[in-house]
Amino acid sequence: MGCRMAIRSIDAVRIFVTDVQRAQSFYGDILGATPSLSSEAVAVFGLGQTKLIVEKADPNDEEGRGLVGRFAGVSFAVSDIAETCKSLADQNVTIVGQPERQDWGAILAHFADPDGNTLTLVQYL
Repeated sequence: MGCRMAIRSIDAVRIFVTDVQRAQSFYGDILGATPSLSSEAVAVFGLGQTKLIVEKADPNDEEGRGLVGRFAGVSFAVSDIAETCKSLADQNVTIVGQPERQDWGAILAHFADPDGNTLTLVQYL
């Protein structure tokens, strides 16, 4: 009865930006992600077993405008969310949501990359 499929893990997450070089500085230098590939159109970072792909979108076309500057739905796990938020703020990163304890047992905070993509920090308790 059809093909049996087994999804094992998330291989990559894509975030769309207007300037890959600027994004590479942000994700590499500020967030500490390890770059493995870079061009004018794309940068790939290793985060454990998952890759973070920062990809250029054209802000002059309708599809590109819709991909940049939105809630990305990407969460980065940290051990001390308050200290991480302070460190990011000290580097002029915009914190768009201060740490807040969740009913399901974690603390979440939100910050923005240079293109306004909203990303999440999570500290599991």
